Amino acid sequence: GEFAAEAVTFAMTGTDAEAQSDVDFTMTAANVGGKFGGNFLGAEAMEDMAAALKAGFAMDFALSYGATSFDLAVTEATGPSKITGTAEGGDMSFAMDINRLQYGASGRKAAFAMSSPDIPFPEMKLGYDEATFNLVMPVSKSDQPADFVFLTRLVGLTVSEEIWAMADPTGQLPHDPATLIVDTKGQTTLTADLMDTAAMEGMGEASPFLLNALDILELKLAMLGAELTGAGSFTFDNSDMTTFAGVPAPTGKVELKLTGANALIDKAVAMGLITQDDAAGYKMMVSMFANVAPDKDEMTSTLEFKDKGFYANGQRLQ
Repeated sequence: GEFAAEAVTFAMTGTDAEAQSDVDFTMTAANVGGKFGGNFLGAEAMEDMAAALKAGFAMDFALSYGATSFDLAVTEATGPSKITGTAEGGDMSFAMDINRLQYGASGRKAAFAMSSPDIPFPEMKLGYDEATFNLVMPVSKSDQPADFVFLTRLVGLTVSEEIWAMADPTGQLPHDPATLIVDTKGQTTLTADLMDTAAMEGMGEASPFLLNALDILELKLAMLGAELTGAGSFTFDNSDMTTFAGVPAPTGKVELKLTGANALIDKAVAMGLITQDDAAGYKMMVSMFANVAPDKDEMTSTLEFKDKGFYANGQRLQ
């Protein structure tokens, strides 16, 4: 079925007399809509999820929302705490059947503020332009590789200057918004049913996933004036777990670029976070793996696995 509402309001209050605490929570969201469907079985059949999936259980849920705000106030013996937040909108999704499990969520233009006796300044703030997570993976044992997806995006993360003042009291570091992106997909072979408790316990500490292929569509980490970006693709030979000490032997390469690292290292030395010898050792190690641009603070590297060897910029290191 489908559902829609121009606005939704949720309110909750509670008191714990023994702990001498009160909780007051309110949330409002505009333009809420979604859908919910699947093939549902009886309660008895759902007691064994692995069997229920084999019997045809399936579920598909999606929710989207517009402008949202919340207010959480907690009063304890030590004093009052408060967390407030706003966002322009977002969505959530969840799906499961015998072939796959999918979970995703995202939020846009979010801002949060927190005050509490436990933090050393009046108010702590953080915000981001976008936060997205998506996971797709198989759930049933199979001899054939199945697709998976793993995506994390945290774009434009900012924190209040009070937090920066603790980490960077002299103000030497760039306080630019930070970004983390890990966008991957690939194939994996599942050696046990994830929803079968006995089968999973029988695996011990071994992983039920055999990695067959990995595509790094986008890798990005930007913070403190430095930025690392990359992309690449690999396949894996699960019959060879010895060449690279317990890891299935890979074939493929990744292209990386790092900018602003030398400036950040020099600032860290000036702040006393690392020594000059540490910095020199780092730069020497990086020179083994990267091509350093002569006229700008930029390094590039092609890391490649082929013929059971590891190469950096064409030079074999293993």
